[in-house]
Amino acid sequence: MSKATRIQDCIDHHDEYILTMASMPDRALVEKLDTIHLQMTIAEQQGDTATLELLEVWRAQTIEARTYKAENEIPDAEDEIALAIADIETYITAPELPSEIAAEALPQYRARKQHQTPDEKSEQLSMF
Repeated sequence: MSKATRIQDCIDHHDEYILTMASMPDRALVEKLDTIHLQMTIAEQQGDTATLELLEVWRAQTIEARTYKAENEIPDAEDEIALAIADIETYITAPELPSEIAAEALPQYRARKQHQTPDEKSEQLSMF
């Protein structure tokens, strides 16, 4: 995607991007601004005007999102770290499930095995 297309996309979806960024934590928006400023410095050193134009649009949108968030007291969306921890907790508890099933099934398996007659055991072996 060319930089001109990206700039046009940012302009076309301006309101959507502002609302999305306004739901981000302010800390994340500050980090985003810091990153944009570093990228602008690099682009300026390299004389890349197209990148500077795109970064300026991003910078303006990020500042507008922070302002909109503060003025309208928009709460943060769920923290990505909290969501990641919830996913990890789900993953950790999932392996416990098969062991619980096995613990429940083991007494039934043992009881069924004890009730087999010697003929049933030899019959099963003869199949192989």
